Amino acid sequence: MLRYIFISTLLLVSISVRPQLVQERMETSRGFTLGVNLAGPINKLFDTDRTGFSFLTRINLKENLFFIGEAGFENVNFEKTAYHYDSNGTFIRLGAELDVLPERKEGSNDNLLIGLQYGFALQEQVASYYFVENGYWDDYSGRMGANTINTHWVELSAGPRAELFKNFYLSWNLHIRVKVANNNTSLLEPYIVPGFGSGDNRLNAGFSYVLEYMIPWNR
Repeated sequence: MLRYIFISTLLLVSISVRPQLVQERMETSRGFTLGVNLAGPINKLFDTDRTGFSFLTRINLKENLFFIGEAGFENVNFEKTAYHYDSNGTFIRLGAELDVLPERKEGSNDNLLIGLQYGFALQEQVASYYFVENGYWDDYSGRMGANTINTHWVELSAGPRAELFKNFYLSWNLHIRVKVANNNTSLLEPYIVPGFGSGDNRLNAGFSYVLEYMIPWNR
C-alpha cells in the first residue's frame, strides 16, 4: 500500500506543475479517449510473479458524466518450495463516472471523478505441484489440474484527472472493490483475480494510473 501512496504523490506533484497552456483555451473539450492503465506494469516492478496490462476508454455522455470501459489481462506464475502455481486470465470493467469538481477555471478540462463500475474476470489456474509435510504420516505431494473461475464484483472509484497537454490526460484513482459472486473455487482459491486483486478477500483496495488521449467529437 505504501508504494501506491508514494506513486500517487508523485503523480499529484506532476499534475500541479504541468504547463499552464491548457488553461488558456476558452472551451471545454468533449469526445472519447483511448488510454492505458499503468497499474499492471507498476505492480510488475514490485511483484515479478505478476504480469498485467489493460486499455480503457472514457466517453462524454454529458459535460460532467462519463462512460468508462476497461479491458485487460493479468497472469501469475511462481514456483515456491511447497507448490507451483499458474493463473492466466482476462477482465473487463464497465461503469460511469461523475465529475464533481466544484470550481473550474475557464477553459480547463480538469476533473475530479467518482465512479461506480461492474467488473468481471475469467481465469484458468493450475497447481502443477504441491508438497504437504506431515510430522506423523508420510509426506505427500501431488498436482491439481486446471480449472476455470468466473468472478464478479462491483467497485467504487475516486480521483483527479488533469489535462497535461492539449487532449492528453493523466489521472489516478483509488478503487474499493467488493466481490459479489464467483464459482469453481472449492478446490483452490485464486491467488490473484485479474482486475480485482487478492482472491482470498471479499473486499480489496487498489489504484489505477491512466494515460489517455482524447479524440474530440468535432474533430
